[in-house]
Parts: sequence; C-alpha cells; structure tokens
Amino acid sequence: MDDLDNYLKGLTRALARIDRAVFVAVVDTVKQAHAADKVVYICGNGGSAATASHMANDLLKAPAQATGCRPIRAIALTDCVPLMTALANDLDYSQIFARQLGALGREGDLLITISASGNSPNVLEAAQTARKMGMKVVGLTGFQGGKLKDLVDIHLNVPSTTIAIVEDAHLIIEHALVETLKVSL
Repeated sequence: MDDLDNYLKGLTRALARIDRAVFVAVVDTVKQAHAADKVVYICGNGGSAATASHMANDLLKAPAQATGCRPIRAIALTDCVPLMTALANDLDYSQIFARQLGALGREGDLLITISASGNSPNVLEAAQTARKMGMKVVGLTGFQGGKLKDLVDIHLNVPSTTIAIVEDAHLIIEHALVETLKVSL
C-alpha cells in the first residue's frame, strides 16, 4: 500500500501545481478553433500516442453530444499505423507527424502536441511544421518542458519527473478539457 500511496501523493502534487490560467488558455484555443471550423490535430509517442487518440475521440464526440453543437473536427495523427510506418521506413521516424500535417493541415488549424519529456523528435518536427504553416500549437509536457516549450504558443506543463505521473496527468487534463467544453461550447 505504501507504493500506491506514494504514487497517488506524487500525482496529486503534480496536478495541484498545474497552471490553471494556462489550462484556461488551452480551452479557449480549442474553442476558437471550433468557432472558426478549424481542425484540431493531436500527436504524441507511446502513452502520449494513446492520449492523443483518446483526446481526438473525446473532442469529436463528447462536447457535441452534450450541447448539440457542431462536432469539433479532431484528428489524431497517431491513428494511421500503415502511414506512420511507411513514413518512418521511407523517410525518417521524425517525419511521421510533420508529413501528415504538411498534407492535411491548413493555416489557422490547431496542433496539440503531447510529450512527457518535451524532446520527442517527431513531436518537435510536427510543432515546427505547424508553426511554418500558420497553425497554433499547444504543448503538453512534463519535466522542464524540453525543447517543445519553446516551439509552442501555449505550454501546459505537468511539473513532475516521473513519466507515469506526467502521462496520467495529461489524460486527466484531456478529460478536464473535454468536460469544460461540454458546458462552455
């Protein structure tokens, strides 16, 4: 039980230290993208890829279902495994999200990047590509934010150096974002 209690205490501490004003800025940015009928793209690796898929699912479904509004146009760049593996094999793993954005993204769209370390090369490439295209970029990170914190318009950091806690907190942030949108769109 001590291990569970220690883990939960660490998660609770990290959640308590999340900047609420930055969270509100993320909510507002998603609302602005929705109001302008822009697409929200989401990417991440490993556990963050699962969160990206989960976020796209929830953004597209839940707010519209709750409010009757037009669905948020959300796409997880993590979901087409054949395309990702082809890009990784034929080009480079760092290009798996950037190349998708180059083909699909448009000026004014929104990219939400998720990286516990803030240093995932493919997430960094995606952020750079999105910025060049005139997209807004949100970064969810942990640790000190890594290189990603300097490439995004809005940086929401989970102040922890434990990857599992950062990933859990990112999923909680995702759910809080969707729950907020369900009552504010």
